[in-house]
Amino acid sequence: MRFAALHRGFVWVALGTAILVAIVGTPFLLRWAAPAGMDWGELSDISQTYTAISAPLTAAALLGAVVSLMYQARQARVSQEEATSAIHRELLSRSVDDADLAIAWGPLAGGHRLTRSQLKQFTYTNMIINFWHSDYILSGWRMSDEVVKFQTTRLFQGEVGREFWALFAEDWHKTALRGRRSRRFLQIVDQSFEAAQAAGPAVAASDFYLPDQVG
Repeated sequence: MRFAALHRGFVWVALGTAILVAIVGTPFLLRWAAPAGMDWGELSDISQTYTAISAPLTAAALLGAVVSLMYQARQARVSQEEATSAIHRELLSRSVDDADLAIAWGPLAGGHRLTRSQLKQFTYTNMIINFWHSDYILSGWRMSDEVVKFQTTRLFQGEVGREFWALFAEDWHKTALRGRRSRRFLQIVDQSFEAAQAAGPAVAASDFYLPDQVG
C-alpha cells in the first residue's frame, strides 16, 4: 500500500512535468508549423504572450503535483504506523491471555514486581493508553485535546489507572514517538494524572460496580 501511494504521487509529478513541457514547447511547435510567408514578428509576439500566460498555470500544475506527492507520502506513513500498532496490540493481547507468554517480554523496567492479576490489568491499561495515543497522532481531529483530557481524567479516577501511570509514566516518556503531537499527548496525560492525585484518593476497583442481585 505504501508503494502504491508513492507511485500515484510520482504519476502526478510526471503529469505536471508533461504539462510543463507541452506548454513551453507549444510556441516552438507553432513556429515550426507556421506556413511560409507568415509574419515572424507577429508570431514571436504571440509566442511570448502565450508563454507569459501559461507560466502561472504551469507553476500551479507543478505545485499540485508536489502537494499530491507529499499527501501520498503522509498516507503511506500513516498506513505503516497503523499496521505496526496493530501488531503491537496483538502481541500484548496474547500476553494478557497467557501469563506464560507475558514472561517472554522480560522483567519489568525499574525492577517492578507485580502479581499476575496486576500484570494483566496494567498490560490492558497500557493498551488503552496506546490506542488513545495512536488515535491522537493519526486522526488529528477525532481524538482532540479535550477528548484525551476527558478519557484520562476518568482513567485516573480508578486505582488501576493511577497505579499504572505512577509506575510507568517514565517508560512512556522514554519510548513514545518523538514529535509535537506525541509530546502534547503525554503532557495532557501527565496533567490529568496530577489533577487526579490532587483531587484525593483513587476509587477502589471494588467500588466500581454494584454487587449482583441474588434470587
